[in-house]
Amino acid sequence: MHFHRLLVLAAGLLTTATSAPTELFKRDAAGVVDAVADIADKMTTLNTTVTGYQGGVLGTGTALKIEFQSIQLSHALKDAISTTEDSQNFTGDESNKVAAAFIDLQPKISSTLNNIVSKKPQFDTGLLGIGSVSFLVKWNLQQEKDLSADLGQAVVAKLAEPYASVAPLLNDQIAAAFEKALAAYN
Repeated sequence: MHFHRLLVLAAGLLTTATSAPTELFKRDAAGVVDAVADIADKMTTLNTTVTGYQGGVLGTGTALKIEFQSIQLSHALKDAISTTEDSQNFTGDESNKVAAAFIDLQPKISSTLNNIVSKKPQFDTGLLGIGSVSFLVKWNLQQEKDLSADLGQAVVAKLAEPYASVAPLLNDQIAAAFEKALAAYN
């Protein structure tokens, strides 16, 4: 009789212990799309500030603002990487939405990088009109290039086919745009 109770108790404990998942994952394509939208917003803000930048003594404050906005962009990229890595693989529909967000982001990246390149002469006199902040711009570009590559790799790993096969092409375009901008600052 006692053996029967012990067997029932053991079976109950065993099913309770094994029915709980050992690790929780969430499928959060919407979170990744939101993170990409945040990157796009930060990129647009940075692009607007860079476009209006004139360099020289009067541009020192704007140079600091650009640095602050670059830091915010780097944080947004890191957050997007984390959100992506914490997500399960995306379904076909979710992959479509994530891919569309990156396709919409790509022209903003190109525009911002082109404007940063065009403002190199201003960045060369951006520190009180006598010193260059180009070294800082180059450092920021390298950081953002590396973070963009990390984000691209994280997203590709989560995408369903055919998106996973096509996404590296967009990643390569983004990397090439960063390389072009970095070359201007060498």
